[in-house]
Amino acid sequence: MSETNAEVRRLLERHYAAWSSGDVEGVVACYAEGCAFEDLALEARFDGTAGVRSFVQLTFAAIPDFKWNPRHITVDGERVACEWVMDGTQRGDLPGIPGTGKRFDVRGLSALVVRGGKIHENRDYWSLGTYLRQIGQRTLPEPQ
Repeated sequence: MSETNAEVRRLLERHYAAWSSGDVEGVVACYAEGCAFEDLALEARFDGTAGVRSFVQLTFAAIPDFKWNPRHITVDGERVACEWVMDGTQRGDLPGIPGTGKRFDVRGLSALVVRGGKIHENRDYWSLGTYLRQIGQRTLPEPQ
């Protein structure tokens, strides 16, 4: 039996609330055991709940005030899209991105597959260039 749109929305709301409160196990609980999490900007993939856990822990270690704020969730059966804004202060290092102590506020989108009340696939799309410019790691032309 597939979930209703309301159930899928509640799952996503729990997911983003866990990210925004530093709750590693709360984030992991939203994922199916055999899930795949891809961050296209970072060119990284994390498989299974162990992979998701390691990515979440890495993120919180580098960005202790990380917040992920959903703006619009669209549900079409098991396919879900969520526009969001992530923000925080990168205090620690991420792979290839030294911490600067500067804040960021970057828009993005997640494309997800939800089945059985769990996230099976999650692909995040956001601008690494915008992020790097905001934390002072790279000078890029300002958007027009």
